[in-house]
Amino acid sequence: FNNIERIRSNNARMSLNINKKPNSRISLKDVHLNHNKTIFMREYEPEKIKTEKALLFFHGGGYVLGSVETHHNFVASMSLSLGMRIYSLEYSLSPENKFPIALGDARKAYLKITEKYDSKKILLCGDSAGAHLAAALSFDLSELNIPSPLAQVLIYPMVCPSLNSESMELYKENFLLTKSSMQWFWDQLRINDTDDKNPRFNLLKQEKGRGFQTETLIITAGFDPLHDEGIAYADLLQKNGSKVKRMHFKDLIHGFINLTNIRKANAATIKIYEAIKGYLK
Repeated sequence: FNNIERIRSNNARMSLNINKKPNSRISLKDVHLNHNKTIFMREYEPEKIKTEKALLFFHGGGYVLGSVETHHNFVASMSLSLGMRIYSLEYSLSPENKFPIALGDARKAYLKITEKYDSKKILLCGDSAGAHLAAALSFDLSELNIPSPLAQVLIYPMVCPSLNSESMELYKENFLLTKSSMQWFWDQLRINDTDDKNPRFNLLKQEKGRGFQTETLIITAGFDPLHDEGIAYADLLQKNGSKVKRMHFKDLIHGFINLTNIRKANAATIKIYEAIKGYLK
């Protein structure tokens, strides 16, 4: 695997007419976080700002694929729907950048946003691997005694490298995301087996968090290999005393927020926007 293959995969994904384009214009600006400008946040600013809060978004792709560009339509549509500034992070990808490099990028992006926004006016959001990164960052901030964000929105999160859940077996093939690809993604991210015990890597190891209290919305899909681990993480957070809300879309597959030309996927994505609005009051 190399970056040429990554670019080819991302371009192939974006060439498919599967995701609705935003229906209004939106202002874009890149905020660079390193000297060679490879790590940056793309700021999405709708014409009408309806909230003083901001959202930091992390794209999916197994920590190997995906980019700000592959998730542009989703993020732009969300920004317009919420009337909210959103910062979409182009973070370091594996296997060139192993764990926890992307987490360091995410922390740097969060701290950059806190220069402009109070922590309790910041939401984190991500899909799949991006949801894993959001959850890892929330835990990381809590452990480092850095002021935590208001809430995190985890869309069909990648949670645990064991891959031994019932849903992983039931839907291991033919539902877009496969068990073999998940195994490959974890292998690209992992330095060695000790990472599997790290609560920033394996989210189900977060049982001893120091008073983690970030409000959480977890979204799951019925025909998704990651369904059961998303439920297990929601259960763990509730057991640890965190406030958790859940949304489940029983008829959908992993990746549906980027399939919004399908009617049910579009309707579900709109419902997610509406749920996020509950944190903006």
